[in-house]
Amino acid sequence: MRIDPKYFNLFIGICAVFTVIIIIFSTILYSHNQTVDFQNNVKEVSFDLISFQSYSEPDSIRLSSLNDRPIIIHFWSTWSDKSHEIHKFLQEYKHQHPDLSVIAAAVRDADDLILQYIHEHSYNFHFVNGTEFYQSMQIPGMPSQILITSNGSYYDSNIGNDITELRVKLDALLDEE
Repeated sequence: MRIDPKYFNLFIGICAVFTVIIIIFSTILYSHNQTVDFQNNVKEVSFDLISFQSYSEPDSIRLSSLNDRPIIIHFWSTWSDKSHEIHKFLQEYKHQHPDLSVIAAAVRDADDLILQYIHEHSYNFHFVNGTEFYQSMQIPGMPSQILITSNGSYYDSNIGNDITELRVKLDALLDEE
């Protein structure tokens, strides 16, 4: 079958539109599946057994050592401006709610960049290396947060930098405590 040359450009245009639609649909479906897989995986984790290598202390930090306090694990990177926005929000939120423990888990970054960032900012967080845990949980985005109750069980998660949504989830976590 041959296409009449006067319809060739129209045919190519229609093929391009269908290709773009398929790519967009596949991307959205893949992102959704990643989020669902992460949320299913994180519910199965025993957080009292998790430890992170600390940047600010010589030893690693075990989440079980922070018992009796709600915890937020914030996965971030020095190159992510969205992560910096969440840091500022969490610093203000922690100031208003001192019982909250903030674990700032750096992901896929050079140690010297992380240490420089810690030195330049006076955040009251536990700075740790979170790359291994981030990858093992297949967390679908940066920044992301995991909220843990004071008894060490999973409460909720947040993907992205929606501060309003994060505040609602943190308020709900602290209200239940």
